[in-house]
Amino acid sequence: MPPASEEYFRALGDRKDMLALLALAPLSPSYLPWSASAMRPSAIVALLNDIVVYRRRRVVELGGGISTFYIGRLLQQRGGHLWTVEHDADWAKLLCDELANEGLDAVVTVVVAVLAPIASEWPGEDAVWYERDTITKAIDGEPVDLLVVDGPPAYRPEWRHRRYPAVPFFAPMLADDYTVVLDDINRSGEEEILARWEGQLGITFERRLLDGTIGVGRSRKSFDV
Repeated sequence: MPPASEEYFRALGDRKDMLALLALAPLSPSYLPWSASAMRPSAIVALLNDIVVYRRRRVVELGGGISTFYIGRLLQQRGGHLWTVEHDADWAKLLCDELANEGLDAVVTVVVAVLAPIASEWPGEDAVWYERDTITKAIDGEPVDLLVVDGPPAYRPEWRHRRYPAVPFFAPMLADDYTVVLDDINRSGEEEILARWEGQLGITFERRLLDGTIGVGRSRKSFDV
């Protein structure tokens, strides 16, 4: 039998996204624009499953969008708080306005943190990341049990390792029982980032290419969700 084609796996991923949209229906009270750059439905379902099964209550998300609303809606039902870090002030204002319209502003804090130059861990690359003091002040010191890394933007070749600083920065803030999720692991930069994070955290990330192309790493033995 010949190996499965790229088109075959793309079709499987699309089917999982369609099923995921059905699962998301109870948390979809209003229309939200779902752009090509947004996190895929199957990835969002994986995040929500993690929140329910592992009782995540303190969530940090780097890069706001569709996922912000679904996480916020679920935490509003179950208890907890989401900090969404966003570098674009205009996009952050739009998020804040729409969150307030849904009554989610008590559950979700949008943290506007500009991208500032940092020392690069990757030879030959100029590095930027979210302004760290802003994040530290916004998060009140309690452990983070779910870290979702979907920013800053890293789609250009010269930006491919931009998301790497997330784990070195947040590692001291993680709870004993935590999950870290990285989006877009179908790209070479994110795959290289995962390999480094595994060594730093001492965990193995699942490469879930059919679940919205996310990498999922947990500190404790986990259920398959």
